[in-house]
Amino acid sequence: AQEQTLRTIVSHLVTDRGDYRDLFTTRTTWMTRSLGILYRQPVASRSGWERVSYPDDGSRAGILTDVSLLALHSHPGRSSPTLRGRGLREVFLCEKVPDPPANVNFSIVQDAVNKPGSTARIRLAEHADNPVCAGCHKLTDPIGLTLENFDGAGGFRAKENGAELDLSGGLDGKDFTGPRGLAKAMHDNPSVPSCLVEKLYRSAVGRDVANTEEPFLEYLNGSFAAAGFRVPA
Repeated sequence: AQEQTLRTIVSHLVTDRGDYRDLFTTRTTWMTRSLGILYRQPVASRSGWERVSYPDDGSRAGILTDVSLLALHSHPGRSSPTLRGRGLREVFLCEKVPDPPANVNFSIVQDAVNKPGSTARIRLAEHADNPVCAGCHKLTDPIGLTLENFDGAGGFRAKENGAELDLSGGLDGKDFTGPRGLAKAMHDNPSVPSCLVEKLYRSAVGRDVANTEEPFLEYLNGSFAAAGFRVPA
């Protein structure tokens, strides 16, 4: 699964010199036959990697619906809208989400088995009644809940505990529904390419950005946009 995401990134950004933002909306990916079983995607090759396209009416779009990312930002055996939302904000938007307080009671959210008809959205609503928790959950959950038709292993599901899933959510004031809506919202969010510029710059100089370097970061962001958000340029 990790190799799938890496191949998708390299082929899109380096080989095809594609727009970085399209990583979140592309329907093209790489897959082996064993991965195809998990994705329910036909793969003609008996061995090795094959370039495939998700169906236009399918639920997956871009790397945010890759099994590697969905499973990484989940709990063992169950999905986590909070972890997925936090991962998305920290990895792709360069926003730091604080750790939860040490005395938080997670039992309401974790008990997904003994409550027939319960969904993560319902359990999180109970959990978020705590004002200490609400601030951070407003940052993470509206994003992560749009990915709830993928279980903790990244496999597709239409329901949770027999209940229909509400996939509505929002990002920075823009409302949408489901993973395809999230993909479009990420594609259009100006913080997404500027986060990549900041991370590439920090990697190049081996340290955080100094305050005096902000004008240079603005110049790099302008150059990135002028080049059609193409990473090699």
